[in-house]
Order: sequence, then C-alpha cells, then structure tokens
Amino acid sequence: MNDDVLKAKQRFSIIGNSPALLAAIERAVKVAPIDLSVLVTGESGSGKEFFPKIIHAFGARKHKKYIAVNCGAIPEGTIDSELFGHEKGSFTGAISTRKGYFEEADGGTIFLDEVAELPLTTQARLLRVLESGEFLKVGSSQVQKTDIRIVAATNVDLLQAVAKGKFREDLYYRLSTVRIEVPNLHDRGDDIILLARKFAADFAEKYLTSPITFSEEARRAMLLYRWPGNVRQLKNIVEQLALFNAGEEISRRLLIESLPLDHSGNSSLMATKQEGSYESEREMLWQLVYQLKHEVGELREKVEGINGNHLHDPSYHSHAKTQSLIKYEPSVAANSEIEDVEDVEDVPTLEDSERDAVAAALRRNGGNKKKAAEQLNISPRTLYRKIHDLGLIIVMAFLIPLFSGCIPSYKFNGSALNYDIYRTIDISDFPIRAALVYPPLQQTFENKLLNTVTRQTRLQEIDGNADLEMTGEITGYSLSPQAVGTDAYATQTRLTITVRVKYTDTKNSANDVDQSFSAYRQFDSSMLLIDVQDDLCNEICDELVDLIFNATLGNW
Repeated sequence: MNDDVLKAKQRFSIIGNSPALLAAIERAVKVAPIDLSVLVTGESGSGKEFFPKIIHAFGARKHKKYIAVNCGAIPEGTIDSELFGHEKGSFTGAISTRKGYFEEADGGTIFLDEVAELPLTTQARLLRVLESGEFLKVGSSQVQKTDIRIVAATNVDLLQAVAKGKFREDLYYRLSTVRIEVPNLHDRGDDIILLARKFAADFAEKYLTSPITFSEEARRAMLLYRWPGNVRQLKNIVEQLALFNAGEEISRRLLIESLPLDHSGNSSLMATKQEGSYESEREMLWQLVYQLKHEVGELREKVEGINGNHLHDPSYHSHAKTQSLIKYEPSVAANSEIEDVEDVEDVPTLEDSERDAVAAALRRNGGNKKKAAEQLNISPRTLYRKIHDLGLIIVMAFLIPLFSGCIPSYKFNGSALNYDIYRTIDISDFPIRAALVYPPLQQTFENKLLNTVTRQTRLQEIDGNADLEMTGEITGYSLSPQAVGTDAYATQTRLTITVRVKYTDTKNSANDVDQSFSAYRQFDSSMLLIDVQDDLCNEICDELVDLIFNATLGNW
C-alpha cells in the first residue's frame, strides 16, 4: 500500500484492506492529477461516493468547488434548470435568473451520481459540456463556457442501457475515459468483519451503550452472506443488533434471524466455491431446515387442536363452508375430464399491484416521495414517472383531506408545502464578527446558503420586498488543538463555527426567529481547513433550510 492510498483511507475513513478495494483507491489517486472524465461503477451501497471526493482532494482542483448531484432525485422537468441554470421568464415561476451547478462549480469538480437516470435530452446537453465545455441556460441563446471536471457514478450496466436505447453511446464513451470499479461487500472478504466491528464501536460510542461482539460462528456467517445492500446494509444490521443486544456476544443464530429474506423467500446465503470443507455451510443450512421443521410442527399442532375441538359439531362444518373465501360451483360431472379454468375477473393485474404498492408507500410516508422511493427501493425520479404513468393523481387525494376549492399540497419535513404558490426570500450578507477567521469563509457560507435554499425549496431569491427576509452574522470561529505530537504541532484540531440568524416572515410575525446555529468538526493534519469549513457550512445551511420549512412554509 503506497502512502497516497493510506492518506486517502485515513482522510475519508475508509475501512478495509481487500486487494480490490485498494486497487480502486489507487486508481482514483493516480487519475486525480489528470483532467480526465471518470466513471465509477458498483452496486448500490458499496461506497461509490467516496471516490469522486478522493479524485477532487488529490487533484489540481482541490481548492475549488466540489458539488455532488444525485441525478435520480431531480424531476425530469427541472433537471436542465438545476444543471445548467435558467433565465428569468424562461418558464412559469422563473422570476429571476439562476445559476446551474455547472456554472457554480466552474473551475472545480462536479459529481453526477445515478447518471443513468438522466433523460436523453439532458444527456445531449451533458455531451456538449464534455466535448467543448459549452452550455446554454434554459431560455437563453447565449453560449457559456465552463472549466469543470466531471466524475459520474452508476449502479446500472450502461452498455445494456445503450443497447436498449436508454443511454447515448457517445456519452458513455466520453464519461468512461477512466473506469473505477468499486467491489461489492461480499467480494471483500475479511473487510466485512472489520466494518462490523467499526460500526458496533461507533454505535456504542455515540449512544453510550455497551459494545457488542461477534462469535466465531457469526463471523463465518457474515462471510457467507451475499449482502445485497453492501456496506449500507451491513451497517443497518449491526446497529439493529447493537440496539437490542447491547453488551452481548452475537451468535450465529441471532445474526441469521436478523438477516432479511430475498424476494424468493430464501436467505441470501451465498453458495461460494471454497477450497476445503463445506461443513460450516452444511451445518448452517441444516439449522435453517430444523428451525423451519419445528415451526411447521407447532402450526400443525394448533390446526389439529382446532379441528379436534369441532370434529363432532355439525354446525361448525356448516359454518366453515359458508365462510370460504373462494366461491366454488361445479360445472362438470364427477367422471368427466376436468379442464383448467382460470377466473381472471378477481385476479389483480401487474399494473394494479404496482399501483397499490406505490400508493401504500406514499400513504405510509405522508406523501414524502423521497422516503417512499427508498422503501420501494427505486430512485425518486422513477417514482415520479410511475405516479404519472399509473395515473396516481387520485392517490394524493387519500394523503390530503379534500375540501372544496382546495389546492393540492405536499409534505416536506413534516410541513405542508403548496407547490402552486411561489414565495420569495431576501438573503442579506452575513458579515464576520469573529476574530481570526479564514478570509473566504463569508463568501463560502453565503454561496452555500443561497444554493441550499434555492436547490431544496421552491423559494425564489430576490432583493427587497420578499415574503421572507434572512439576515445574520458569523459570530464564532474557534480553532482549538485536541492532541499535540512530539514535534509540538497539533495532530488533532477542533473547528467550531457559530452563525446568528435573524429570520423574518413578513406575512406572520409569529414565525420570526432570532437564533444561533453552531457546528464543529475534529480533524487531523491530513485534512485541509477549507474542506472542513465547507462541511460545517453545509451542515449549518441544511439546518437553516429545515427551520424555514418547519417554522414557516407549513403555515402558509
């Protein structure tokens, strides 16, 4: 393992020593200084999002902006505006000119996650950026230039998508100048055990519980399991075990019981080819068979007990016949050949089943499409398409009470947001009132706040006479050493940023807020101060956006 790979692992807290993982990290480090397009491939949950960060941090653009865009989370009708910006009046609600991500990240790096979800029209625009660095804002005829590095990621086989006509072949070859394949978790061997221990320790430290340990049999079971959800699924399983079995040693049986079944109803245990004995695999399968046999035996005893109690009761048999859920009417003689008859009248179609599943997910999540998409294991953009294709406008009527003359509204962070009404916000400068502040902080914070508000809300930013007004100041900036090395230099430092925000709702003064927000991060000498600042600014801005929705938009 070379020094750059070790630094990348330490900086981004990457756990694992499998050859495939180290090879992927080394490939990212080597391509970082060269301005080539990179395509990161791998299953969902395998950690693809770390590799664009490695490429940006080890490249010549590391002091410029890094923007990550989830292409699958942006509706098809607005994705061109999000990526390339729009001019005032270019569409309904465009009351001001807005920069897109490609303009905002000029000189830096943009990460396009789930790139296979891009519509074909947007793919053509992206191809032009890759070939000439030129793009057009929505509603504009003026060509703009951008100097940007593009890193894309997908869990879809793009060659198959090209063959089906869902992805442009020329764009595929432009994006995949360099390919980085992120290994699946079940191919990383002992990394599974290292990650499980790390997640267990993190959970215990965060929630002040006793850490769990894993028996030798449980560790072998981890190595045999297929882990279809990869690292994300492993973390969820370990945290579930750590919550309900704090301080215990996790046995193989307990681990198997916590693992989900696949869509066929079977456990996702791998049938791997290994040299030597298959005793442990055979023993595990026998245990599952024995457990199933025991449960079937208990069920049989209960059924026989019920039948035995009513065996000589004629009224029971008569009542049982009337309670049948299947209507049976003999249509052929007993001695005649019985033909297969299929009653399709009451059998739901595949489209009906899909419509019911989508509607149920929306109801469970109060209309929150992002959460509903996660439960259905599809991207938000795919969910939007299904809502349209399946005619699920009526489904939203079950989510929100119907009143005469009401306008449909949707839920976000627990508050109702009316998408037929556009509101405006005026965001003023946030001057620095703290001492010893790294100079670019004010501009960095203001840019991130504006981007977060316009990207995550339907608010339009204007100067003066807005529905909402936001002013504030950066009141705190503290760098404190947490650990000092033998050379008297700090090896661990803690940065704390505090921002005071005055928020005014011109429609209702009861929603006014005057509050301070703080965020801190501890980092080592391998990390850049500007990167830590960016993370803290993002954290504070996200909290401010939640404040806007929860305190105000739900009351409009």
